[in-house]
Order: sequence, then structure tokens, then C-alpha cells
Amino acid sequence: MKIYSYKKGSISYEKNLIQALDIDLEKDKIITLVGAGGKTSTIFELGKEFSNLNKKTIITTTTHMGFDKDFILIEKDSDIKRIKNILKKFFLIKVGKKESEYKVKSLDFDLLKKIILLGDFILIEGDGSKNLPLKAPKDNEPVIIKETNLVIGIMGFDSINKKIKDICHRPELVSKLLRKDLDEIIDYKDLVEIAQHENGLKKNVNCKYKVIINKVDKEENLELCKNIANLCKKSNIDVVFTSYR
Repeated sequence: MKIYSYKKGSISYEKNLIQALDIDLEKDKIITLVGAGGKTSTIFELGKEFSNLNKKTIITTTTHMGFDKDFILIEKDSDIKRIKNILKKFFLIKVGKKESEYKVKSLDFDLLKKIILLGDFILIEGDGSKNLPLKAPKDNEPVIIKETNLVIGIMGFDSINKKIKDICHRPELVSKLLRKDLDEIIDYKDLVEIAQHENGLKKNVNCKYKVIINKVDKEENLELCKNIANLCKKSNIDVVFTSYR
């Protein structure tokens, strides 16, 4: 992953997400990711970084995540001891409650609170997007527990210059938020609007807040990223840009 931040009027390359997002290793213990496609890959990247620091890190969800063989499935309080034992050997684990062969869902809240106490860092996926690069949340989204210390909103740079109806999850909600027709084009200012809007990525946020714009896959796009970052600064929002290319 390539990671860039915006500092002192210029785009700077960063070694890792912890540094780029200015994550406080003492205070930002519970981190919820919301927004569009890329949450899961970002959570796993953060999880790897924390585990490389020998921090016990638990990945979970308050809604749904894709299920794979690495998930530890738990249902009841008696499973807590098993999690404790696994964390003695491994610094990074994924925990959820099985919903289907393809999905895990949120733990019951009382159980989630007990799981939180076991880790140094808890990384939570707080809503869904069907892997589309832009979205606005519906009424019951996102699910951000009050214990959250940092919310990270995710958006895709690849939504720029695409039609709302073609590129957005729940395009009708994005259309309403931006006051644009479904056939209109997303521009970079729209990303800033969604990032700072209380019915966008900032919905239900009552703590420290950062934004990641992913899929900045061409170096020449970093100049446009400066414009985005400048506008975000006016709303007191720090933004980080990432690419897997």
C-alpha cells in the first residue's frame, strides 16, 4: 500500500497508516471504519501494523463482514476464555458471529464489550457498501459504539468523473445529500461534501475523525489530492490518500 498525507501545503509519502493518520497509541484504542469500498482491506492493513508493534489487535464488525476461515466464531460468554488463549499466541485475530457461509455479523453488544477488554486495539467495520467507491448511509447506519475513540471514513478517488447512479451505493441518498440528479457527475468537491456532512461520513461521529481516500492509483492525481485536502482542512478534517498500485 502506498500512503500519502497532506502537510504544510504538500503531499508527503508516509511509511504506514498509523503515522499518516496520527493515531495515538495510548488513546485511540477503538477504531471504527465507515463509508465506501476499501474498509476491510484498510482494517487488515491497520491490523497488520498494530500486530507488528506487538499489540493485541481484534478485528470485528457491528454490522456484517465477509466470512473466511481465519475468523474465530463466537456465540456466548464461555467463548471468551478461548479468545484469551488465542491472544497469548497471536497478536491479530478476527472475531464475529456466523450469519451464513459467506458473512459474519456483529456480536451481541454485551459480548462485544467483553471482547473489547481483551485487546490493545479493536478495529470495527461499521457499515457496508457492496464494494462501491462512494455512499451515503441509510437510517440505521453506521453503527458506531459509544466507546469508539477514532472514526475513519473511507471514499474512493475512482468515483470522480463518474455518474452518481453508476458509482454509488444507495445512489438516491448520495443524490439527495449532494443536491444533484442521479445522472450528474461526481467531482472532487463532492467527495469533500460527503466527508464533512452529518448525513455523510460524519454521521453519528462523536469522537476524533479522519478520512481516507483510496485508489489514488496515478501519481498525477496527487495534485488534485492537494485541492481535496485543502478543502477538507477548511472543515478541520485530516485526509490521507492511499493506493495499492
